[in-house]
Amino acid sequence: MTSRAGYLGYGLVFAAAFLISAAVAGHFLPGSRVIAPRIDPVIDGSPPIISSQTFPFEQWTVTITVPVNSSVYHGARLADKSVVIYGNISENVWLADSYRSMMNDPSQAPLYDALAGAFRNVRAARNLTSDEYIELMALYVQSFRYESVPENPPKFPVETVVERAGDCDDKSLLLAGLLTHEGYRVALLSFGPEAHMAVGIGSGTYLYKNTGYAFLETTNFSYVGVPTEVLESGLALRSDPVVIPIGNGTLLYGSGDETRYISDTGNVTGARADAMEPHIRATANDLDAKQAAIASLEARMAGFRDSGDMTQYNGRIPEHNDLVTAYNTELSGYQQDYALYQRYAEIHNYILLNVFNRKGVYTFVRNNMTS
Repeated sequence: MTSRAGYLGYGLVFAAAFLISAAVAGHFLPGSRVIAPRIDPVIDGSPPIISSQTFPFEQWTVTITVPVNSSVYHGARLADKSVVIYGNISENVWLADSYRSMMNDPSQAPLYDALAGAFRNVRAARNLTSDEYIELMALYVQSFRYESVPENPPKFPVETVVERAGDCDDKSLLLAGLLTHEGYRVALLSFGPEAHMAVGIGSGTYLYKNTGYAFLETTNFSYVGVPTEVLESGLALRSDPVVIPIGNGTLLYGSGDETRYISDTGNVTGARADAMEPHIRATANDLDAKQAAIASLEARMAGFRDSGDMTQYNGRIPEHNDLVTAYNTELSGYQQDYALYQRYAEIHNYILLNVFNRKGVYTFVRNNMTS
């Protein structure tokens, strides 16, 4: 995934070089501060841009449609995305300031209000809980196309909404902004070594490492709390993230125990199915061999019978019965093993294929999973 920290880092190097030159020249150094990207709306009289996104949510399909101020969008597209740093400011600090500034640029306030209004309508119509409301907003952002362009600076949330595409930090900035707007406790989780970003959501359970937040992936459909283990690049996500708190929200996600149970069950059923598969395949092959041996013997016996050689025919009956008994005994065990294998595979696949329906998956798993 594209690292936005790397791109912003170039700004840090440039700013530091400028300050050294100024000091050598004897110029006055200003106080420590960060000049982050900002939107200067382009007033051109263009009509609003309509952004509409359809995505699965629980047992429904939801469409969120909002008008976007074209002046704000074009201003965001044209904005200088570099960061200028004056003074001795750590990378974690200026990165956090720049991300917060891009997320909270005041010109995007009407967009957040419009999106929140659309989400609240769904919440009221479906009588959603606070946790389902988080999942609704998360699925909206997760449903946007993942798009990574090398050396591409982070987008303002308004750009991501209009283009309905982005990489990990684009989508994380948008989702964090939405959740913050709706009063949830939110942070950005920035993984420098892996060039990845996710959202942290306040929760009483299923916290990620020592961050104090539950992990929330934005690049694809995923359960709240279930951490990403391997990125699309194949790189394992192992570093401890920099935690960047966003806003002053206090609402928490309360279904972490359910998503942990779903995740653990998915891992267990997947591992059990994988472990059983070689035995299932070997037994199926052996049954095929036994069946072929029985068919061959029966063909020989039919020849003896048709030729009237009943002594040879009757002499083969015990061997035939032994083969059939062995086949039936192995088949009975195979059927039991295969039924268990199928159940594990079904549960595992159901968990993977219904990520947009935490409530339904939890109920399904509880009803179908046994030791």
